[in-house]
Amino acid sequence: MKKKRIGIFGGTFNPPHNGHVSAAKCFKEQMQLDILMIVPSFIPPHKEYSSTVTCSERLEMCKIAFSDIDSVVVSDMEILRGGTSYTYLTLEDLYNDSVELFFLCGTDMILSMDHWRCPEKIFKLANICYIRRESDEDKTTLIAKKCREYREKYGANVLPIDAEVIEISSSEIRNDFGIASKYLSPGVVEYITKAGLYK
Repeated sequence: MKKKRIGIFGGTFNPPHNGHVSAAKCFKEQMQLDILMIVPSFIPPHKEYSSTVTCSERLEMCKIAFSDIDSVVVSDMEILRGGTSYTYLTLEDLYNDSVELFFLCGTDMILSMDHWRCPEKIFKLANICYIRRESDEDKTTLIAKKCREYREKYGANVLPIDAEVIEISSSEIRNDFGIASKYLSPGVVEYITKAGLYK
């Protein structure tokens, strides 16, 4: 029986911007995913998170932002689980013999994944896909070296996703909401405005 190809794209998505959406579309297309899961984290383990924006608001923004992608599922599994949102736990929850998992991450994540909680489980349970978040050529050699290490140490399957780099971060948008219309979908901008977020 052919295994169902499931992609997992996690993050705080505070807010979800056009860079996220572009990455998701390229991920789904290039990995030929049957289902793409967008998984907002509850408490991200790799960054400081302090925000007046609630989990339900981030979840709702994701539903709006990714709504034009076929077979996309915005999941509240990490929010419902609570605590620190460790990737290996999410992959364990999703894995079974009938699926093949693909996990998407950015440059900063691919360079540090061996320092995550239970990296051996992550590399065993999922194909790791990475997408460049910047156009810095100096990092190309670093990424190649890390990917080689992961393959040798963990038997990892690491795959690049080719996509146009959109150099924007959610924190930049939060700090200067004047640029929001350039980097967020109209529906997300409308939701943020009505909810009075990022003031």
